Amino acid sequence: MLEQLKVGEYTLTWLDGGVTYLDGGAMFGVVPKPLWSKKYPVNDKNQIELRTDPILIQGKSKKYSY
Repeated sequence: MLEQLKVGEYTLTWLDGGVTYLDGGAMFGVVPKPLWSKKYPVNDKNQIELRTDPILIQGKSKKYSY
C-alpha cells in the first residue's frame, strides 16, 4: 500500500523506487569514513545503500513527480 498525505487540494503519494548504491566517499566528500560508516555501512565496493522513493504530487488536474 502506498503512503499518501492530503495537503489542502493536493495529494502527496510516496512511490516505491527501490534501492540504489553510491560510492560512500563520493556521497560524503571530505567527511572521514570512520564517522559516516557507523550509520551507513559499506559493501565490498565501498558503496552505501540509498532509498530512491519519489513523491508524486497531484492537484488541480496536474501531476508532478519529485
